[in-house]
Amino acid sequence: MTYQPPAISDDLNTLPQLPSRVTSGRAETLETVAVRSGAALTVLDQLIVDPRHGVPVKLLANRLALNAATATLKLKGRLAREADIRDAYHLTPPGEARGPDGDLLAFWRAAVRLLAGGTGEMPTWSAPTSRAT
Repeated sequence: MTYQPPAISDDLNTLPQLPSRVTSGRAETLETVAVRSGAALTVLDQLIVDPRHGVPVKLLANRLALNAATATLKLKGRLAREADIRDAYHLTPPGEARGPDGDLLAFWRAAVRLLAGGTGEMPTWSAPTSRAT
């Protein structure tokens, strides 16, 4: 079995396009696309932050952390699946080493907590000392 490194495309034609309801006309420049994308992300941020909409923010944050850990491991050339990463984090007994997959998920969960109104400190790459749910 030969190893094939993951390919990440940066071609503008293969990237997902914004829906037509987000943009009112064709964007001719990358700057216009960036501004309109920022506007769309602002609307999504307001939707998530407002408690009246009932978005389960902690669940979403944990899911995004798992996606980020999976993407990071793919970039590093590891072939870990989401289930393997999640198991490495949650099924390791307290006090034992989680391994690189579990530690990376712990890092991304700490980063997500920082963005979701955590302590304001940047998480470190070294093995975290505690697990947050």
